[in-house]
Amino acid sequence: MFFRRPEARCALIEGDTYQRRLAHNLIETARVKGVTTGPQGIPHVTFRVSTPGIDEQGEQRILATEVFSRMYQPA
Repeated sequence: MFFRRPEARCALIEGDTYQRRLAHNLIETARVKGVTTGPQGIPHVTFRVSTPGIDEQGEQRILATEVFSRMYQPA
């Protein structure tokens, strides 16, 4: 029996911004840098996160697109 991974909820496009709420009503903003496919065929998104007023420059991260889509909502 084969199982398929669910597709990402929306197409992630380089330059798009997404947000998620953190503790104490902080909002973390993620800007998509690119979408690639890993060696096992799993799509990944590279993005830079920042928290306005706390960490303006942010840091670069990589997540599977499925996980990213569950954590972040379009801004």
